[in-house]
Amino acid sequence: MTAYADLRAASFPADLPALRQLFLGYIEALCTEMPENRDAITQKYSPEAVEAWLLKFEQLHRPPLGALLIAWKGETPLACGMLRSFAPGIAEVQRLYVTPAARGLGLARQISLALMDHARSNGFHTIRLDTARPLTAAIALYRSLGFKERSPYHTESPQMDHFILYFERPL
Repeated sequence: MTAYADLRAASFPADLPALRQLFLGYIEALCTEMPENRDAITQKYSPEAVEAWLLKFEQLHRPPLGALLIAWKGETPLACGMLRSFAPGIAEVQRLYVTPAARGLGLARQISLALMDHARSNGFHTIRLDTARPLTAAIALYRSLGFKERSPYHTESPQMDHFILYFERPL
């Protein structure tokens, strides 16, 4: 099967406009899916801090231990996913997002598998992620990829603890 989109590692600073667009879409999607948690979401991802987050992404997800992938259709960014080193031997998937127009095309699975391959090839033995309870499609994807629910493994965003689920799988 031919991939619908071209999956590439983000290039800084060239891809910052695309990453900004995707990150703002990610924040808005979270707020739309969970309007009752908008305050908690925007406390973590405040609109004023978007530029600082973008700069932080370059550091957090720098290869070889990290990755920041963007799915493109021509010049249009459709999706992204990020990987970071969480602890020795343990990687974490972060901010997997697909634009509304590109949902249902398998991009989240494509990015997830690529991030898992990247982690495995760079010596990680375990991969973790967290997601929000209302994001049932994401939860179904992660379970289909072999992730199992686990106890919380971080407390980075205590204002969001009440709606976060944690997952893990061996690589």
